[in-house]
Amino acid sequence: MRPALRSLLLALTVLGVAWGAPLRAGETMIFTADLPFDTAQDLPAWMYGPPVAVLGSGARVAFRLSPPAERDLLVHVVFDEAEGGGLRVEWLRDGESAPEVLAENLGEGLGVANQRHLLVSASRLGGNGTLLMQGGENFSINRVRFEWVGERTVLAPSAAFVPVVVTASRLTLSEADVHGGPRPVLQDEWRGRVVRAPLTEGSELLTPALDLVAVLEQTPIMARFEAAVAGVHLDQEIWLVVNGQEIGPLAIQVPSLEDPGHLGDAEFAGWRTASAHLPADLLLPADNSILLELRSPLNSGYRNRTFVREALLELSYPRVWREPDLTLPVTDLPDDDFLVEEEPPLPPVSGGPGPAEQLQNFWGGGSGSF
Repeated sequence: MRPALRSLLLALTVLGVAWGAPLRAGETMIFTADLPFDTAQDLPAWMYGPPVAVLGSGARVAFRLSPPAERDLLVHVVFDEAEGGGLRVEWLRDGESAPEVLAENLGEGLGVANQRHLLVSASRLGGNGTLLMQGGENFSINRVRFEWVGERTVLAPSAAFVPVVVTASRLTLSEADVHGGPRPVLQDEWRGRVVRAPLTEGSELLTPALDLVAVLEQTPIMARFEAAVAGVHLDQEIWLVVNGQEIGPLAIQVPSLEDPGHLGDAEFAGWRTASAHLPADLLLPADNSILLELRSPLNSGYRNRTFVREALLELSYPRVWREPDLTLPVTDLPDDDFLVEEEPPLPPVSGGPGPAEQLQNFWGGGSGSF
């Protein structure tokens, strides 16, 4: 057993917190722990004792949990990481000596305030245990939010994007956001007349500017730029310049104030979506320069580290018009005349008196007199 893990488990033994009753009806399913932890803060019924932090190099913290029945755990971790640093997450079930690795490394080595999400199934937790988090040198965990989630019915078209989980702060997360591993590289994607063409393969340093190149075969009729950005303060802008022509600032998502990534003073930890409409006539059937510039209307002097990933162009092309091929032979029509099937005449009405007899009976019966 590693020395760091041995000391952490020893600290948990000294704590000696007893397991309590299961989750009560109406008990909160969401809890946020800011670190250093305020021991006067009320704890939910499924967390037994405050988090245990072990002093030393790097960040080490442990939470003792009693998972509610049939609930998956969504963990949000907000942290500061050194360039090249990492964050390991493990789960130690009660009665077992070795923990299970839930995420080998949540860190992305960016050297900025970051936020990662990890979804752990109820079957993988398997009962009471301890959630262990350990970071490397110059690594600090600022906040951990727990959300116990369950299945809900969602109706959507077969081709629509359906998130794996929706958070309490209205954030929709895909499988790539919550599996705890590296993100897959985007590929070209066609849907009808629209293509999504990636411009980056991984995280690219933005500060102070980043020039991307897009090679097009023909000019689209509509265009849109999209990317994810990290380290960009809420009072900063990213300007888009296409082939030397300024387009304007990207529209950068501002998450709900319930999001644990808000650190105050206009700083946000984690990735945010940015997008902009592009005038299609600025794009050429050749190499195109897509320049991103970090700007700050309030303080042009600071150059904090910022990053861009999953930058892509979304392009719409006109339908391909195909003229009919008149060289193809026309199928000969049959020589015989088409037979038109005539409808048979209606059968005669019989079995009752004729019209004259019905009228005579009507007047003879006195029905026609005043």
